[in-house]
Amino acid sequence: MSRFRGAAKAQARPAVPEDEAAVVTENSSPPHVLDDLLDDCGILPECHVEVAHATVTNWGARHENEDRWIAWSSAENDDKARVPYWIIGVLDGHDTEVASDAVSRMLPLYVSKHLGDGMTVVDAYTRSMADCEDRLKKLGSNAGTCALSCLVAGRSIWCANLGDCRAVLITLQGETPKVSGVHWLSRDQKASSEDERRRIRAAGGMVIDGRVEGLEPSRTLGDFDVKGATKPGVISIVPEVRRFQLTDGTTPTQAIFMCATDGVWDVITATDICNLIHSRKEIAQLQEVIGRTSKPSCQPLKDLAEDLVQFSVARGSQDDCTAVVALISVPLIGS
Repeated sequence: MSRFRGAAKAQARPAVPEDEAAVVTENSSPPHVLDDLLDDCGILPECHVEVAHATVTNWGARHENEDRWIAWSSAENDDKARVPYWIIGVLDGHDTEVASDAVSRMLPLYVSKHLGDGMTVVDAYTRSMADCEDRLKKLGSNAGTCALSCLVAGRSIWCANLGDCRAVLITLQGETPKVSGVHWLSRDQKASSEDERRRIRAAGGMVIDGRVEGLEPSRTLGDFDVKGATKPGVISIVPEVRRFQLTDGTTPTQAIFMCATDGVWDVITATDICNLIHSRKEIAQLQEVIGRTSKPSCQPLKDLAEDLVQFSVARGSQDDCTAVVALISVPLIGS
């Protein structure tokens, strides 16, 4: 149960270093395809992942919850995958849940298919977003959705983002848990941001009061009424993909991964995240057993996810709030 159903108070703690994962480009160093993660002997560094989520409907229940979440593992869904991986993400729908619900089910399947065909992670996500867009056109709805999806494999995390959902990786030191670093895996894509405003204008669009035809996120799936009123590419379906390496392999690493819809990020800061993690001492119990038992209790992660959404409500968020929380553990090879 969350402790933030009433007023929320955070304890002051020393600031934790923050950075941002690099955007993947054609000139980025490997890995590009999942097989690049294998060493010379064809062995993949172990990566243990446990996942939980929580969601709460918008203040006043003005409409049904339009958020959706993804927690999809190749071990359970893709027996042909040579390299095991997880796909974890969130979707923030608008104008009904039609788009977010459909994409939450389609996206992992498309990504899995394209990875299996040998595509790079970036190409697999780019193609999969286009596949989802094509399927949405057949539904006859103008509903739209922001989409953030992360792929976890070996020591690497890729984050593909359309819109203003957000993902962050919080590295842990020891089994206290103690936060050692905050690593942002995505950057919001809104018409109000300088980079997106330049992109929109270059594509022939116009930004008025931080919006394009009333739409604030500048990259989405669906929203065909807005896209029909603007030039092609103004509201983009091409995801920005960033990659972060958990460790160089010389030390074991554990980290908390979080992704959430903007209802959370509108009111939550990096300091809040660190305080919430530090207050959940029982996470240490999961840190100790992850990878050593087949079905450890994920209750500490469920509690942390619930903390995130309830803290957001206590802070005044009036949007749907959805959070996915994972503990990622990468041991030393052979340990």
